[in-house]
Amino acid sequence: MMTREQIQVMYEKYLDIARLEIDHMGAKATEVRHLIGRLGEFYCALRVNGTLAPLTNQPGFDVVGPNGRRISVKTTAQVSGFVSISKSTLDRVDDLMVVQYREGQLTTIYHGPADPLREGCRVYEPSGMYELDLSKAKRWMAAVTPSGGSIDGADH
Repeated sequence: MMTREQIQVMYEKYLDIARLEIDHMGAKATEVRHLIGRLGEFYCALRVNGTLAPLTNQPGFDVVGPNGRRISVKTTAQVSGFVSISKSTLDRVDDLMVVQYREGQLTTIYHGPADPLREGCRVYEPSGMYELDLSKAKRWMAAVTPSGGSIDGADH
C-alpha cells in the first residue's frame, strides 16, 4: 500500500507529465485520458486522506476512504457533457467523486453518495453504462454542500 507521501509524489509527477503533454507538446487534455484518470485517483486519495484501491483496475472503485467507504473516481477534461459509470459494478461503490481537469488544475465537481446515480442518470442502452451529465453533478454537489464547495472543504 502506498503512503500518503508516495501518493503526493505520484500526483505531482503525473500532473507534471500531463502539463508537459498538454502545454508543451500540444496534446488536448481529452487526448491524455489515461494520465488524467490516474491523476484524479491520486487527487481523490489525497483529498479524502484515503488509500488507492488494492488493484490498479479494481472493479467498481478506485479509492478507499479512511472510513472504509469505496469511492469511484471519474476524471474529465470536458467542460460540458457527461462521464460514464459502469452500471454492472455500481453495487461495489459507496461514493462517487467527479473531478475536472482544466488549465493544469483539478477541481471537485461532485463528491458524495453514489446512490443518486441509480435514479439521476440516463442509461446508454448499447453499453449499459450510466451517463452522468456534468451540469447535474454540479447541481448535486451544491445540494450536498450548500456553500457550493467540496465536501472536504477544498476546491482543488
